[in-house]
Amino acid sequence: MIFLPSQREDEENEDSEGAGAVWGFLLVLFAFKVITVGLIFWHLQTWESGLVLGATLWYWFPPLIVLSAGPLIFYYRLRKVRARREALHRSEWMTGDDQDVGAAAVRRQ
Repeated sequence: MIFLPSQREDEENEDSEGAGAVWGFLLVLFAFKVITVGLIFWHLQTWESGLVLGATLWYWFPPLIVLSAGPLIFYYRLRKVRARREALHRSEWMTGDDQDVGAAAVRRQ
């Protein structure tokens, strides 16, 4: 099947919109769960209610850790790569850490 450039862009936009909708749904679902648990515990304030809420809430944390690990690792690696690129740029142009790389050079007369 031959894709034209506009078809590829449309498919990529649809995929990114779908991913945003899924993340939005998951965040709203988790926020609702946390707020509901907080309200229940605030209202009852007993050890038994805390035990029941803990028993019904613990299984939410492993999926949240797994789901949040992907973006966290991505942004960590992105910062690491950008720092490495900046270090290579400084070494190539022989600039110090305190010098502004983007500043225009001053011409001598």
